[in-house]
Amino acid sequence: MIAGSEIVTQRGEITGLFLQNEIVSRDFYEVVEEIKRQNGIVVVPHPFDRLRKSTFTPTTMDIKFIDCVEVYNSRCVLQKYNNEALSFAIQHGLKMVAGSDAHFRNEIGNAGIEVSESCEDLKKIILSGKARVFGRKSSLLDHVFTKTIKWLRKQK
Repeated sequence: MIAGSEIVTQRGEITGLFLQNEIVSRDFYEVVEEIKRQNGIVVVPHPFDRLRKSTFTPTTMDIKFIDCVEVYNSRCVLQKYNNEALSFAIQHGLKMVAGSDAHFRNEIGNAGIEVSESCEDLKKIILSGKARVFGRKSSLLDHVFTKTIKWLRKQK
Protein backbone atom coordinates (compact mmCIF):
# COMPACT_ATOMS: atom_id res chain seq x y z
CA MET A 1 0.00 0.00 0.00
CA ILE A 2 1.19 3.52 -0.78
CA ALA A 3 0.27 6.24 1.71
CA GLY A 4 -0.81 9.32 -0.17
CA SER A 5 -3.17 12.24 -0.16
CA GLU A 6 -4.90 14.50 -2.64
CA ILE A 7 -4.43 18.02 -1.30
CA VAL A 8 -6.51 20.98 -2.44
CA THR A 9 -4.25 24.01 -2.92
CA GLN A 10 -5.20 27.52 -3.94
CA ARG A 11 -4.28 26.48 -7.51
CA GLY A 12 -6.01 23.10 -7.54
CA GLU A 13 -5.41 19.54 -6.40
CA ILE A 14 -1.96 18.00 -5.94
CA THR A 15 -1.34 14.40 -4.92
CA GLY A 16 1.47 13.45 -2.58
CA LEU A 17 2.59 9.80 -2.60
CA PHE A 18 4.71 7.94 -0.05
CA LEU A 19 3.74 10.28 2.78
CA GLN A 20 4.27 9.70 6.49
CA ASN A 21 2.34 12.71 7.79
CA GLU A 22 -0.68 14.79 6.88
CA ILE A 23 -0.02 17.79 4.64
CA VAL A 24 -1.29 20.85 6.49
CA SER A 25 -0.67 23.75 4.11
CA ARG A 26 -2.96 24.67 1.23
CA ASP A 27 -0.42 26.84 -0.58
CA PHE A 28 0.90 25.07 -3.68
CA TYR A 29 4.59 25.78 -3.02
CA GLU A 30 4.33 24.88 0.66
CA VAL A 31 2.47 21.66 -0.19
CA VAL A 32 5.23 20.68 -2.62
CA GLU A 33 7.83 21.50 0.03
CA GLU A 34 6.01 19.39 2.66
CA ILE A 35 5.74 16.44 0.26
CA LYS A 36 9.44 16.68 -0.63
CA ARG A 37 10.41 17.01 3.05
CA GLN A 38 8.72 13.63 3.59
CA ASN A 39 10.65 12.19 0.65
CA GLY A 40 7.37 11.88 -1.23
CA ILE A 41 6.43 12.19 -4.89
CA VAL A 42 4.50 15.20 -6.23
CA VAL A 43 1.82 14.18 -8.74
CA VAL A 44 -0.54 16.41 -10.68
CA PRO A 45 -3.84 14.51 -10.86
CA HIS A 46 -6.24 14.95 -13.80
CA PRO A 47 -4.51 18.05 -15.19
CA PHE A 48 -6.27 19.95 -17.96
CA ASP A 49 -9.70 18.50 -17.01
CA ARG A 50 -11.74 21.66 -17.46
CA LEU A 51 -14.92 19.95 -16.21
CA ARG A 52 -13.53 19.86 -12.65
CA LYS A 53 -13.30 22.96 -10.48
CA SER A 54 -10.37 21.52 -8.54
CA THR A 55 -8.02 20.87 -11.46
CA PHE A 56 -4.44 22.09 -11.20
CA THR A 57 -3.31 23.14 -14.67
CA PRO A 58 0.48 23.09 -14.73
CA THR A 59 2.56 25.61 -16.64
CA THR A 60 6.15 25.37 -17.80
CA MET A 61 7.09 27.35 -14.66
CA ASP A 62 5.68 24.50 -12.50
CA ILE A 63 7.73 21.69 -14.06
CA LYS A 64 10.57 21.95 -11.54
CA PHE A 65 8.09 21.26 -8.70
CA ILE A 66 6.38 18.23 -10.30
CA ASP A 67 7.62 14.63 -10.31
CA CYS A 68 4.76 12.95 -12.17
CA VAL A 69 1.70 13.73 -14.21
CA GLU A 70 -1.41 11.58 -14.08
CA VAL A 71 -1.73 10.91 -17.80
CA TYR A 72 -4.78 8.69 -17.44
CA ASN A 73 -7.61 9.31 -15.00
CA SER A 74 -10.57 6.98 -15.46
CA ARG A 75 -12.99 9.69 -14.28
CA CYS A 76 -12.04 12.16 -17.02
CA VAL A 77 -15.25 12.29 -19.00
CA LEU A 78 -13.48 13.54 -22.12
CA GLN A 79 -10.43 11.59 -23.30
CA LYS A 80 -8.89 14.77 -24.70
CA TYR A 81 -7.98 15.83 -21.14
CA ASN A 82 -5.98 12.63 -20.61
CA ASN A 83 -4.39 13.16 -24.03
CA GLU A 84 -3.35 16.72 -23.07
CA ALA A 85 -1.81 15.39 -19.85
CA LEU A 86 0.12 12.75 -21.78
CA SER A 87 1.40 15.33 -24.28
CA PHE A 88 2.45 17.67 -21.46
CA ALA A 89 4.32 14.89 -19.64
CA ILE A 90 6.14 13.78 -22.80
CA GLN A 91 6.95 17.34 -23.88
CA HIS A 92 8.47 18.17 -20.48
CA GLY A 93 10.08 14.82 -19.65
CA LEU A 94 7.88 14.19 -16.61
CA LYS A 95 7.18 10.71 -15.28
CA MET A 96 3.71 9.27 -15.84
CA VAL A 97 1.14 7.62 -13.60
CA ALA A 98 -2.56 6.79 -13.85
CA GLY A 99 -5.39 6.57 -11.37
CA SER A 100 -8.93 5.33 -11.11
CA ASP A 101 -9.98 8.24 -8.85
CA ALA A 102 -12.47 5.71 -7.50
CA HIS A 103 -15.50 7.05 -5.68
CA PHE A 104 -17.26 3.68 -5.74
CA ARG A 105 -16.13 0.08 -5.33
CA ASN A 106 -16.74 -0.79 -8.99
CA GLU A 107 -14.24 1.89 -10.06
CA ILE A 108 -11.31 0.53 -8.08
CA GLY A 109 -8.62 -0.65 -10.46
CA ASN A 110 -10.01 1.11 -13.52
CA ALA A 111 -6.61 2.76 -13.97
CA GLY A 112 -3.16 2.56 -12.46
CA ILE A 113 0.38 1.49 -13.14
CA GLU A 114 1.97 -1.90 -13.67
CA VAL A 115 5.58 -2.74 -13.00
CA SER A 116 7.50 -5.72 -14.30
CA GLU A 117 10.13 -5.60 -11.57
CA SER A 118 9.89 -6.42 -7.89
CA CYS A 119 7.85 -3.82 -6.04
CA GLU A 120 10.43 -3.52 -3.27
CA ASP A 121 11.17 0.06 -4.24
CA LEU A 122 8.07 1.18 -6.09
CA LYS A 123 8.99 4.84 -5.64
CA LYS A 124 12.27 4.27 -7.50
CA ILE A 125 10.45 2.45 -10.31
CA ILE A 126 7.90 5.27 -10.70
CA LEU A 127 10.60 7.94 -10.74
CA SER A 128 12.67 5.96 -13.25
CA GLY A 129 9.76 5.99 -15.71
CA LYS A 130 9.58 2.19 -15.87
CA ALA A 131 5.95 1.99 -14.68
CA ARG A 132 3.43 1.14 -17.41
CA VAL A 133 0.19 3.13 -17.36
CA PHE A 134 -3.17 1.39 -17.96
CA GLY A 135 -6.76 2.51 -17.76
CA ARG A 136 -10.39 2.30 -18.78
CA LYS A 137 -13.10 4.88 -18.29
CA SER A 138 -15.51 4.89 -15.38
CA SER A 139 -19.18 4.67 -16.22
CA LEU A 140 -21.06 7.94 -16.67
CA LEU A 141 -23.49 6.56 -14.08
CA ASP A 142 -20.73 6.80 -11.49
CA HIS A 143 -20.49 10.53 -12.22
CA VAL A 144 -24.26 10.88 -11.88
CA PHE A 145 -24.19 9.05 -8.52
CA THR A 146 -21.34 11.27 -7.28
CA LYS A 147 -23.20 14.47 -8.23
CA THR A 148 -26.40 13.15 -6.63
CA ILE A 149 -24.62 12.32 -3.37
CA LYS A 150 -22.97 15.77 -3.27
CA TRP A 151 -26.32 17.43 -3.94
CA LEU A 152 -28.04 15.39 -1.20
CA ARG A 153 -25.31 16.31 1.30
CA LYS A 154 -25.86 20.01 0.58
CA GLN A 155 -29.59 19.58 1.27
CA LYS A 156 -28.94 18.53 4.89
